[in-house]
Amino acid sequence: MTPPPPPLDEDLARLSALARDGGAIAPVLLRVQADLFAASRRRADEAAAFAELAVRLLPRADADTATHVARRVAALPQTPAAVLQALAAHGGEAARLVAALAPDAPGAADTVEPPVAALARARRGDLSLDEIARLVARDDPAVDLALAENADAALGGRSLATLVERARGDRIPLRTRLAGALLARDDLPADDAASLYAQADEPMRTRLLVGITAAPRADAHPSVRPRPSAETVATLLAAAERGDRATFGSALAAALALETSPDWRFHEPARHDLLALALRAAGLGEEETIRIFLTLDPGIARSVTIVYRLVGLIRGVPRSVAARIVEAVHGVRIGAQRGVGTTHIPMLGADSRHRPRFSRVLEPNADKRDSKNGRAV
Repeated sequence: MTPPPPPLDEDLARLSALARDGGAIAPVLLRVQADLFAASRRRADEAAAFAELAVRLLPRADADTATHVARRVAALPQTPAAVLQALAAHGGEAARLVAALAPDAPGAADTVEPPVAALARARRGDLSLDEIARLVARDDPAVDLALAENADAALGGRSLATLVERARGDRIPLRTRLAGALLARDDLPADDAASLYAQADEPMRTRLLVGITAAPRADAHPSVRPRPSAETVATLLAAAERGDRATFGSALAAALALETSPDWRFHEPARHDLLALALRAAGLGEEETIRIFLTLDPGIARSVTIVYRLVGLIRGVPRSVAARIVEAVHGVRIGAQRGVGTTHIPMLGADSRHRPRFSRVLEPNADKRDSKNGRAV
C-alpha cells in the first residue's frame, strides 16, 4: 500500500500520530481542528494540512464527531474534496449533511451505506426523520421491515406512506411481514391501517375493525350517504348470477358512486371480506347481499363457513367503517359521482326492510314467498 504523503504541518502530524496511538484524543482533535478551520481567515492555505488530519481520523470517528465536522466544514468552499468524501463515506447524518450542503462534491450524493450497516441503523432508537427518509429511500425489504418493527422510530409523512404502499403492493415474504409489522404498531393512523386490510390476518382484521370504529373520521357524513337504485341492484344480482365479474365490478362502482371502477379481485381468498364490506358500504339489503355471496364466486358460495363469516361482517360492521376500508384499500372516494345509480335513504332511519332474516334467504324459493303470510306464490 502506498504510504500517505508527508504532512504539511509537523504539529498536526504529531497530533495525528497521537490520536492514532491513544484513540481517546481523536474526537476532541477532530472537533477542535474543524472549528479552527471554519473560523480561519486562511482556509485556503490551511486546507491541505486539515485534510491530511481529517482523512486519517474520520474513518474511526464516532457519529457525533463526524456530524460535528460535517456541520462545520461541509458548506465551506475551501474544504478539500477528500474531507467531503471521507464524511460522505462515514454515512449517517454526516453523509446527509454533505449531500445537502455540498451536493457537487465527488461521491457526496452517491455514497451507499453497506446493507448490514443500514440494517443496524434501522434498529436504532434515536433515528431522526431525515435518517428514516434515507433508509426508506434504499428500498431494501429487510431495512423496511426493521424500521416497521422499531417501536422507537417515528414513522410518518412520506416515509410512512411509502412503507404502507410497499406493504400493499409486493408479495415477496419480507413485504408480507412488513404489513403485519406496520399493523402491529400502536401509532399507525387508522386510514393507513385500513388500507392494509387485505394483507392482515384474521385476528389483526378484528383489531383493525375495532380501531377504526373507535376513531371515526371527521369528514364522514353517513346520514346522507345514498343507497343504490333498484336498477343498479338488479344489475348486480344478474351479473352475480352469471358469474360476470366485469359487469358486477362496474355495477358495484356505480352503486358506490365511484369515479372509476377499481380492480376488485373478489375471487382471491384474501379479498373475500372486501366483497362484504363493499356491499355493506354501498347500502345493499341483507337479502341481496347474501344472494351475491351465493352466486358470484364459487370459492365463496361452496363454503358455508365463508358465507357465515361474510354475513357476520355485514351485520356487525357499521356502514361508515365499511366505506372507510373500501376507500382506503382501493384509493377511491365513495359518493364522488353523486346521483349515479343511487337513491337517497337516510342511514339513521328505519332500515328493517333492507335486512331480512338470514334464514329466509337460504330457504329454497324464498324469493317466491308472499311477504305477509309466507305462502308460495
